[in-house]
Amino acid sequence: MISPEIFALVTLGLLLFLLVSGVHIGISLMVTSVVGVYLVTGRFEVAMNVLSQAAWATIRQYMFGVIPLFVLMGLLVNLSGVSQELYDAASVLLKRVRGGVGITTVVANALFSATTGVTIASAVVFTKIALPQMMRLKYNRKLALGTIASSSILGFLLPPSLLMIVYGSQADTSIGRLFIAGVIPGLILAVVIIATIFIIAWRNPTAVPDAQPLTAEERKNFLKIVLKPWAIVVLIFCSLGGIWLGFFTPTEAGGVGAFGAFIIVIAKGKFTFKSMWATLLSTASSTGRVLILLISASTYARALSMGGVINMAGNIVERLDPAPIVVILVFMVIILAVASVLDSTSTMLLTIPLMVPIVSDLGYDLVWFGIVMIVAVGSGLITPPFGMNVFTVKAATHGIKGAEDVTIEEIFMGSLPFFFAVLVVLAICIFIPQVVTFLPSLM
Repeated sequence: MISPEIFALVTLGLLLFLLVSGVHIGISLMVTSVVGVYLVTGRFEVAMNVLSQAAWATIRQYMFGVIPLFVLMGLLVNLSGVSQELYDAASVLLKRVRGGVGITTVVANALFSATTGVTIASAVVFTKIALPQMMRLKYNRKLALGTIASSSILGFLLPPSLLMIVYGSQADTSIGRLFIAGVIPGLILAVVIIATIFIIAWRNPTAVPDAQPLTAEERKNFLKIVLKPWAIVVLIFCSLGGIWLGFFTPTEAGGVGAFGAFIIVIAKGKFTFKSMWATLLSTASSTGRVLILLISASTYARALSMGGVINMAGNIVERLDPAPIVVILVFMVIILAVASVLDSTSTMLLTIPLMVPIVSDLGYDLVWFGIVMIVAVGSGLITPPFGMNVFTVKAATHGIKGAEDVTIEEIFMGSLPFFFAVLVVLAICIFIPQVVTFLPSLM
């Protein structure tokens, strides 16, 4: 019988070798899991049975219907063109505030995130919409790029978040409670990002232009512009409010949201068979990638359990007997490090099997820990060397006049102040857990 220590070293070494070699994270986890189970049992057929059982048991659960439904909802909202309406409404409301266009980007991103749950979509949309506006008004380009990249993180914290679904499924925690728990931290992050813009403007007045007056047309059509995205606001309250009030399960809320978004597409005159087919294909592709990762992560968790690694980690923590908060802080450092080199979903799936059992044994609320994990993982979207939002923003600048020479390094530098803003919100969630647990306690 192989010892847990040797098992951990062999499987971790194999996993790192596969990842460094460029093998997809899902395939890497599956291969590592099969090898791990073989080391424990000595039988290849058992290892393959564990893989097949994990695939069958994982994705046939009813709750996983929430993934394609909310992904479809977000893609339909994007198809409807409502993102431009949200931006225009926020712009008119905040135009007379110094730095108003930057703040508009954060506010519109927050509302858009409440329908997509995918940060990459937000990063692409608002690079195309907001960056030309900020460059025209002579914003510091680094600040403009950093604002867009960092405010897209709100897609992880404001429901419906794909990471919340991933965490809830792997930690056996209520996805509905996670959705509601993310609201206050998400709003706090939006406020802290806006505060960061103000601080930058105060320290460097040339980075942000003065407030802009409304044009004659904007004054004349003020209410029309502000109220134009009313349908999407109603959609958000119907789908997410239904979860909070107990009318819907998260899966049912996803169905309601997707149907409502489809109605909006038709009402906006954006429906075509070609665009609808492309949206359905994109939904299937996005869902498939996530489900493959969930299958591989489930297999990985079973292999770790069979190899005794989870019990070994728990025993180590018990022997060292550190203060519980120290364990949480160490976990956050590990997550921050892993999130800087892996994508967000992979980071969650790699760390959940080891961390969640220990956190549960320490008596912490797993909903609270899930939100804390997601905030920490979100920081990886704007940190080198592989910040996904940074590379997404860079790709989205293609074709934008005046942004042809934007570099990855410039976006990373522009995002740096906002990285510290994310750390501030992480500290708030850790040391004031009530900001996470208050709303779920009312459900």
